[in-house]
Amino acid sequence: MKNFRPLLIAILCFFVYGTIFSQADFNTSLHKTRAGKNFWYGKANGGFEQLTNVAIDSGGMGCTKCHGPLDADGVAYPVDYTPGCVDCHPTNSAFNPDSIKVDQCLGCHSRQKTEAVTLGYTDVHRTAGFKCWDCHTSADMHGTSTVYNSMLEPGAITVDCDNCHNSPATLPDHSSYDPHGGKIHCTACHAKTVASCYSCHLESQIVGKKRAKQTLHNFVMLVNRTKDNKVYPATFQSLTFQGNAWAAFGPFTSHTIDSTGRKCVDCHQNFGGNIPAIAEYNATGEIYFAKWNALDSTITAKTGIVPIPADYQRSLKMDYLTYNGAPTDPVVPSKNWSPIGKSSPDGHQMFFATPLTKYQMSKLGFDTTLTTDVRSKQGNQVPEKFELLQNYPNPFNPSTSIEFHLPKASLVTLTVYDVIGHEVGKILKNQSLPAGIHTATFSPANLPSGLYFYKLETNNMTFSRKMLLMK
Repeated sequence: MKNFRPLLIAILCFFVYGTIFSQADFNTSLHKTRAGKNFWYGKANGGFEQLTNVAIDSGGMGCTKCHGPLDADGVAYPVDYTPGCVDCHPTNSAFNPDSIKVDQCLGCHSRQKTEAVTLGYTDVHRTAGFKCWDCHTSADMHGTSTVYNSMLEPGAITVDCDNCHNSPATLPDHSSYDPHGGKIHCTACHAKTVASCYSCHLESQIVGKKRAKQTLHNFVMLVNRTKDNKVYPATFQSLTFQGNAWAAFGPFTSHTIDSTGRKCVDCHQNFGGNIPAIAEYNATGEIYFAKWNALDSTITAKTGIVPIPADYQRSLKMDYLTYNGAPTDPVVPSKNWSPIGKSSPDGHQMFFATPLTKYQMSKLGFDTTLTTDVRSKQGNQVPEKFELLQNYPNPFNPSTSIEFHLPKASLVTLTVYDVIGHEVGKILKNQSLPAGIHTATFSPANLPSGLYFYKLETNNMTFSRKMLLMK
């Protein structure tokens, strides 16, 4: 017994100090800080708050203190709730993983619940009996000494496919039939869908009602994930408040993985595929991702692969909606919605990702002659008249910006000519742009130094100015 005492003390110390250190790490974890929510929404980072002027926890919003219906002991959460161990671990369970329930995870991670429960998508890992903590490490869930702003920030979530699929025994050799050379993340091919709640109604959220028009699924947006510079699935959140519209885009790790994966024609229009998003872009220069159906008050969204184009700020459209009833109404499926008259947001975000480049778009079969670098100023400023401003800088090399003003929505063509009238560049070609102040970028890679003219044509007016390229 005397020889056993040091071992007993060591075991006790392991549990005591392990719990202390884990708790110390937990205090810096995203499960405790909830920093990700305000990182996206808050004014400081250019979020929707700059248009709403409503703080993230004012009124009944309580976004940084959200929780499931019951804690791990089956007890309703108190009003003065603070994140803690009992969110996931039943009291006196000695933190035994077998005591954790997946339902506790899904109580907060609602998109994963939507995928698995509401929509019924299967996943090869769930089918094999895997639970959340079989993939996610303690550092993923309990944090480290590092404070992260979002779970999408590099280092915040360490688990990835190759943590397990790192040998021929667990992952087939793709080299004989995968031409991407490691530039496409596994999930871009193997995720069945991503999901999003459409047009979240902030007036309802302020009084504690989480209301959106409907769930959208059966699509996979594609972006470049900055974490590893690989093509990766993405999703979005669209919001409205008092006539203002907002959209936020970011990488999304879908839990709807299929072992078969996509074929070339599922993504490549130029390989004989029929991808609605690419086909529409090639026909109109736009991807109208979500359209309002006035006859039955529903939203119809694009399905399949939706690559986010380089000029998505201009070309990606969706009808933004508002709820017509009282914000305090019960949250039930409803058709009492209507458009706010905007298909482009008043502001947007894309964090931890970038849109596809023109080169990547061309590889998928996009007509990149329609792709433009046009930026629109955020806010509600509408010019009083049509106007084409002098390019800046001028003279320029290698690129210059051209600002123009539209007092109303217009079809716009912006063309560059040399001094004898030959067309040498098409910056915009019959593009539909909303009223506002817009800036296009002209980057002539192969033109010699000299004087050029740029001409703006709309439904109503034509303007032209000179510019000087000096190499």
